[in-house]
Amino acid sequence: MQPDRKPSIFLAVLSVSGRVHYSTAMAFARAMASSMLSDCPWRFGVHIEAGKRGADYARNCVVKSFLKESDADWLVMIDEDEVVPENFWQLCTVTDADIVSGLTPVWVGGMDPETNLRVNNYGVDAKGRCYNLPMPDESVKQPYRVPIVGTGCIAIRRRVFAPKPHGLGSSPFYFAFDEDRKVKAGFSVDANKAGFNLAVHPQVRFDHVKEIPLWHVEKYYQARKTMEVSGKQTTDEQRLSIG
Repeated sequence: MQPDRKPSIFLAVLSVSGRVHYSTAMAFARAMASSMLSDCPWRFGVHIEAGKRGADYARNCVVKSFLKESDADWLVMIDEDEVVPENFWQLCTVTDADIVSGLTPVWVGGMDPETNLRVNNYGVDAKGRCYNLPMPDESVKQPYRVPIVGTGCIAIRRRVFAPKPHGLGSSPFYFAFDEDRKVKAGFSVDANKAGFNLAVHPQVRFDHVKEIPLWHVEKYYQARKTMEVSGKQTTDEQRLSIG
């Protein structure tokens, strides 16, 4: 990087309808205004990937735009149903990681009530199956390594998209399935195999806008309360889902 060149972030949102959450619009506006300030440590570019269906295809379209339209050091990619926090750029301050996810809640219906609410990062059990990791304690402030991250609010260094075998190429996102047609985490698995480091920044918290019947929320609350009173903990098997 040239010594007089600011590091840069390409902020992209995926939207089938072309509409974006107001927090995304505010993030775009702040980013572009900040780029013109001499004391801002970042340059920003913004992009909306509209009308593309198939999450893997849409993400690959974003990657191609990032590589073609910018010289940015980081791609920050956000889904249209994410609420963007003002400190989203801190994802790009994790110096020892190549791929950094924000923290966002994930609601998985049809599971045991106490395990409906998950987070978007995952562990791997002895059989190689993914399971949602628990919400980190409020005392956890520093980024931490994980083997698999969700891709709804994610920052990725440019070098990750280098041509194979040094990187994952310009079309790294794809849906992989197991024998039951359950989606597996192809992007994170490939990134690990290529030697890239994955992390979660617990202080960059995106909200996740979903339509959930409120009685489901009450059922979840009561189930969690019962578990806490009894001293029980959810097991990896209960959390086993790619959500």
